[in-house]
Amino acid sequence: MVDAISIAPELPFKQQVLELAAHLSRSIPNPDQTNIREFVASFEAQVQVEEGQEISEEKKKEVVKSIVGKFVELKGGLEAAKESEVESSHLLLQYLLSTSFDASSEDYSSAIKSVAEAVKKGAEGSNKAGRVEAGARILNNTYNLLPASSPLRPSVLLTLLSLLAGPSDLSSLPLTTQTLTIALAQWQLSSAEKVQFLSSASELFQSSGSLPRALDLLTLALKESVEAQLVEKAILVALAVQDKFELDDVLSVQGVKEQLSGKAAEVVSLFEGDEVEAVGKGQKWVAANGSWVESAGITGFTADSVLRKLRLIALVALAAKSETRQLEYAPIAKALSIDESEVETWVIDAIRSKLIVARISQPQSLIRIQSLSSSSTSARRFGSSEWQLLEKRLTEWKKSVSEARSVVEEAEALAAQGPVVQQQRRGGGNRRQQGQGQGQQQQQGQGGEGERQGQGQGQEEAVVA
Repeated sequence: MVDAISIAPELPFKQQVLELAAHLSRSIPNPDQTNIREFVASFEAQVQVEEGQEISEEKKKEVVKSIVGKFVELKGGLEAAKESEVESSHLLLQYLLSTSFDASSEDYSSAIKSVAEAVKKGAEGSNKAGRVEAGARILNNTYNLLPASSPLRPSVLLTLLSLLAGPSDLSSLPLTTQTLTIALAQWQLSSAEKVQFLSSASELFQSSGSLPRALDLLTLALKESVEAQLVEKAILVALAVQDKFELDDVLSVQGVKEQLSGKAAEVVSLFEGDEVEAVGKGQKWVAANGSWVESAGITGFTADSVLRKLRLIALVALAAKSETRQLEYAPIAKALSIDESEVETWVIDAIRSKLIVARISQPQSLIRIQSLSSSSTSARRFGSSEWQLLEKRLTEWKKSVSEARSVVEEAEALAAQGPVVQQQRRGGGNRRQQGQGQGQQQQQGQGGEGERQGQGQGQEEAVVA
C-alpha cells in the first residue's frame, strides 16, 4: 500500500457526471436500453444549464451527493461489464469528490465512508468471480488517494480488512507492523481512536485465524493505552498463538504489569516461576478455571494449550539445566506429569516448535540435547544455578582441552626422535598385531553368535523438526 497521485481528468464537470452515470446504468436492475437512457437522462437534467452559464458550486455538490447516493444504492456499481471499468469509474468518483468538497468537511467524510461500505457490500454479495479482488483494489486505491494524514484512512483500511477477512486471506495485504506504526504516527487521530482502530483490526485478523498479526496489533494498541481489558485480551491472544512460548512482547510494554489482575494475572504467574513446578500448578489452575478459559472465546486459548506450553517450557528447562546434555525418559515423565510412553511425543513437539534440537535414543531411553532455542525463556534466564552449571561445564571443557594438548605434545616429541625410533615402534606394533592375529584365528567361529546378538543395539533415530 503506497500513496498515489491522482491525475485530474481533462473532462468538464458535466462530462464527468455523465461518465459516472453511464457506468452506474449497467448496474441497475433490468438494464435494458430504455432504463439505461432514462437513468443517464436523469443526471443529464441535473447538470443542464443555460448556454454561457456555469454550474454553481452548491449545485455541483448536490449533483455529486446524488451520484454518491446511487453508488450506495447500487452497492458500489460493481456489476459493470468489465472490472477495469469499475476501477476507472471509482477513480473518477474519488477525483470528483476531492474537487467538489473540502477534505475536512462532514460531507466529504460521509461520502468516502458510504462509498467504501457500498463497495464492500457489493463485493461480498456479488455472484461474479473476482468481485472480491476488484472491490479490494478499489478500496486500496481509495486509501492511497487519501492524504497520508487523513483521518479517513483507518476507516477505509478497516473496510478493506473486513472484506478480505471473509473469503480471502488477510496475509495478501502488505500491512506490516512497521508500515502500520508509520501510518499511526501520520493519521490525525486521538489515542483513543487509534486504540479503537487497532482493536477492531485485531478482531478481524483473529477471526481469520491470523493470531500472530492480531497480537501485533494489540501490542501496538497497548503502547497507546494500557486499559485493563486490552491488557487481558493481549495476554490471552499471546497464549493462544501455538508457537509462542513467552509473554515478553506484551509484559515489556510500560504499565502492562500494573494493570494485570484477576484470572489473567494468575495465568501469567504460571509462566514466571519455576518451570517444572509450574506444570503441577498449571494442572490445578486449569481444573479450577476451565470455564473461565472457555468463556474467553479466543480460538487457540484452551486448557490443553496452556498445559502444553507449560510442559514444553519445563522440558526446555530440564534440557538447559542438564550437565551432560542427556535426559532419561523417567525424569522427563515425572517433570511433565506424563507417562514414559508419551515422552517421545513431547520431545518431538518441542523439536517441531523449534525449542530444542535433539536426538532420541530409543534403546537407551535417552534424549541427547544438541542445542536450545535462544528465544525460549528458559534459555535466556540466567541465575545462580546457571552460573554454577556454566562453571562446571567450563571446567570439564578445560580438562578435555588439557588432555588433547597432552596427546599433541606426545606426538610432537615422538616426531622429534627421528625415523629410526618410529620404525622400531611400528615394528613392535606389527609383531603385536601378528600375535593378535593368531589369537583371532583360534577364536574364529566362536564369537559369531555373540556378534549377531549385538547387532541393532545402540541405534539412534534422528528427529528432525
